Amino acid sequence: MRRYLVLALLVAVCPLAFGQAYKWKDAQGVTHYADSPPPAGTKVEKIKTSGVVVPPAGNPVPAPAKASTAAAPAAPGAVADTPANRAKLCDQLRKNADTLNKEKEVSVDDGKGGTRLLDDAGRKRQVETTQAQMTLYCK
Repeated sequence: MRRYLVLALLVAVCPLAFGQAYKWKDAQGVTHYADSPPPAGTKVEKIKTSGVVVPPAGNPVPAPAKASTAAAPAAPGAVADTPANRAKLCDQLRKNADTLNKEKEVSVDDGKGGTRLLDDAGRKRQVETTQAQMTLYCK
């Protein structure tokens, strides 16, 4: 009986040793981690996992850019979808939309610890993304 129990445990744990994770940055410069591949055309880095991934402690900031990966399982550090968190996200999206529409120059994180100014095409993409996220999250 013990042999069967040990065999069942090994069979259950074995896939974790061969797990595959993906890391990529979206248009806003936010880094994402997931166990499913990102959208097509995204520069991705494959990360080999070796065991169970434990989410970091603390209160992570919501990542609105995950709308494109809504069907994927929640990544480590994902925020629960509660009315309070939705309200915070919607407030931030409204502030982003106001900034994009009213400010002459808008800078974004370049992913390397600095910032870069948005050109007209980048601003247009940001406006479209923000509007899509507001439609999705702020009904």
